Amino acid sequence: MTETTDAPTHAYVPTPLPGLGRLIQGTAMLDALSERDALALLDAVTEAGARSFDLARHYGAGEAERRFGLWYRTVPPERRPFLVGKGGHPDDVRDRVTRDDVRADLDTSLERTGAERFDLYLLHRDDPDVPVGEIVDFLDELAREGRIGAYGGSNWSVDRIRAAQTYARRAGRDGFRASSPHFSLAVPIRPPWPGCVTLNGPDAQQDRAWYAANGLPVLAWSSVAMGWFALETEADVFGNERTLGATVYATPDNVARRDRARRIAERDGGTATEVAVRYVLHQPMRTHAIVGCRSAEEFRSLKRAAETPLSTDDLRWLEWGEG
Repeated sequence: MTETTDAPTHAYVPTPLPGLGRLIQGTAMLDALSERDALALLDAVTEAGARSFDLARHYGAGEAERRFGLWYRTVPPERRPFLVGKGGHPDDVRDRVTRDDVRADLDTSLERTGAERFDLYLLHRDDPDVPVGEIVDFLDELAREGRIGAYGGSNWSVDRIRAAQTYARRAGRDGFRASSPHFSLAVPIRPPWPGCVTLNGPDAQQDRAWYAANGLPVLAWSSVAMGWFALETEADVFGNERTLGATVYATPDNVARRDRARRIAERDGGTATEVAVRYVLHQPMRTHAIVGCRSAEEFRSLKRAAETPLSTDDLRWLEWGEG
């Protein structure tokens, strides 16, 4: 499939995804819990207000989805949450952004979870060697079949998303309805995993402006920087190489950002982690925060924080120390 077409065009206007919450509970940690604890956690965060969950075929080699499915099958249909699924993650041999691979991933994920469809399905990675028209076409097929509601990309560059949307307009497709890059107050030293795309730092300012101008929803993964804002001591920050968050975020600039978040937490009440969530959710972009809460109280605290805005001056000061 080529990138251009003579098909009639229609305007691409991203619309909100009904049922998608501002806070999205992640599930990547479920495989590290016992089955009993995983089910209890899902019950607890749902009771605390979680209505959207982020899943992926890749998490825990499939065990995270399987445990989620044990819980999901017990939820009455009228109470089932909004499901974000992801597929097309590369393996050790090759990229897997193909029609056959993505269909196989979706089949596997639906079987594991017991869901009839995913409300939003994202490609976990991109493969720039595959024309975006081919990708939009096979995702659109899945939507027309009713197996997914909407589709988008995780860790896709703005250039590739822009090309996908251009093709969708020309071909009369719905196009991407969401994007899930990394975005948090802390700026990473390096990508935590290969192929990750971030909206953090000065190099991403134009990309953030594009999202703000175009209204494409941003589902920010690692929105609280892998627990960075909860680290207390310098030994935690710089001395624990086993902590992925510390190895990705341990810089003097991020220590300063964490300290500024603490100062706003002292001013407004709450914690630095809650301020970090407020930072993500009150951008000019249409943002949602993926969080990995480990308890009902943690989810409640972040839910309260999500409802507390920050001023433009606060946002600038948190990020750059300027106001």
